[in-house]
Amino acid sequence: MNPDFRHNTTFRLGMVVALPSEARAMLGRRRWSRHGELALCSSAGPTGDNTLWVRCGMGFERAAEAAAFLIGQGVTHLGVAGVSGGLAPDLTSGQLVLASEVADEDDKRWPVDPSLYRALACCLGSEVRCGSILTTAAPLLTVAQKAHQFEQGKALAVDMESAAVASVAAACGKPFFAIRAICDESMRSVPAALFDLVDDLGRPRLARLVALLFHKPSLIPALLRMQGDFGRALRALRGGWLKCCCLNSKHFDAGEDKA
Repeated sequence: MNPDFRHNTTFRLGMVVALPSEARAMLGRRRWSRHGELALCSSAGPTGDNTLWVRCGMGFERAAEAAAFLIGQGVTHLGVAGVSGGLAPDLTSGQLVLASEVADEDDKRWPVDPSLYRALACCLGSEVRCGSILTTAAPLLTVAQKAHQFEQGKALAVDMESAAVASVAAACGKPFFAIRAICDESMRSVPAALFDLVDDLGRPRLARLVALLFHKPSLIPALLRMQGDFGRALRALRGGWLKCCCLNSKHFDAGEDKA
């Protein structure tokens, strides 16, 4: 039986994360329980209270399901964190991005809670870039795709989940924030064959990896670059989350816009 995390508090943060590696970077190794395809755990977080986590896999629908589950568990605030692709030309792998707003491909936009945004920007300091984050249905793998999307909306980074969490938060009247760490830079393409080496839940497809590298050994340098970029992004994500955990509950008061 999966645990019921609900209890009466004035502040309860629910976090959505897509991949096991992202969750492990922020939380270390933990025991996760299952709820269908969702994985659940709790940890200490901002304010020292328990934070509820749902690990959902990649994509809009999975992230929306995770956010709705957290709302059902009684959370008062929603957040999403993970790695992302870079769209702004000056962003490098391992740099943190804090969303001021989240947009989708139809240019629908969800602003981040202003008091959360200011508090997080302050605690993350000079290590974070602040601006718009774009969510797309499919990954942007080529330099041309990234350049086009940057020109269209000037978003700093792109992912596949943040808009889903933002839309659920807005529908339920819950404050929301998003933090991302850049993995692949805007001027670096990702071979589609390498992106497909993990499934939507982040599980490695080892047989496919062996076959691909046997038939296309020329992809080995690109794979090694991807691993290096991913490692830098995960380290930045961990450092950013540890700083977020130092925030006081006054920063998370729902509906209060602090000066």
